[in-house]
Amino acid sequence: MPQGEREEVIREIEANDRDAEASRQSNDQQQLLVQFEQGLYLRRRLYPDESPEVAAACHRLCEVYNVAATSLLSQGHLKGSHDLLKRAEQVADKSQRDRAITWNNLACYYRRTGKLRSAATLLERALEIEEYAEPSAAAQTHLNLCAVLSQLQRHADALYHAQSAMIRMYEILAPLMVAGKLSAMPLKEEQFELVTVLCIAYHNTAVEHEYMKNYDGAVSAYSQGADCAKKFLGDGHQLIGILIESVQAVKSKLKPGSGALKRAEELLNGQLQQNGQESMGDQQIGLITPRNPPTSIDNEDTGVIDKP
Repeated sequence: MPQGEREEVIREIEANDRDAEASRQSNDQQQLLVQFEQGLYLRRRLYPDESPEVAAACHRLCEVYNVAATSLLSQGHLKGSHDLLKRAEQVADKSQRDRAITWNNLACYYRRTGKLRSAATLLERALEIEEYAEPSAAAQTHLNLCAVLSQLQRHADALYHAQSAMIRMYEILAPLMVAGKLSAMPLKEEQFELVTVLCIAYHNTAVEHEYMKNYDGAVSAYSQGADCAKKFLGDGHQLIGILIESVQAVKSKLKPGSGALKRAEELLNGQLQQNGQESMGDQQIGLITPRNPPTSIDNEDTGVIDKP
């Protein structure tokens, strides 16, 4: 590229970056997306495709595509969400983490549209990236996969992923517990989220035990999750009500004199009433496996995903 043309592109990049920052400050996602697309185009004119500058531009654009797509998905705009996620997939090839995030969001889209096998395929791909690189993200992907497999009535596989999420969360939380960092209430936001994911893992483990008619295992996991939520999330948390309601629902399925129920009552101090009104966010709600999930499955969904 001639020097004069190169200098002109550099000026265009600088102007584009200023416009993008202004859009970010004003929270104008539509303009930010347009400007990041232009920014990537300009950098590809100036730098090799494998350069750090192009990789950083791809990351920024992928991030905005994912934010815009999840917003559209929550509003029910399925086609627009899918289009943006496929564009995100195209620019995610510079970063394994960007791929994992995009595949998780695409899986949410496929869950919403009833294509559960496709959702499971994408979550399995994301998990291969996250399993050792990002344990916290992997735990949530395990829970998403648990919910999908449960709807597919693959309850043994779903149980494996719920228990894997629990193990991952204990690996993260155990050092904090030993160091006394979870003793001060209320917890910091990040710690609060980690414990919430652990309690959801207890819930999903219990749900799968229940589907497999292991009612002692189910009531034990529900009560342990409720105890954990009471200790660390506070009496007003929504999860406590969900978990205690589930204990109540399973009680009638236990044999008389069940040791598991006795332990559950001792753990919860015999107080099996519902409480907890502090609501969870949509993302956390999405991790919870329903005790009575919908079973609508697209029989034409093979789980084979086209490459971007």
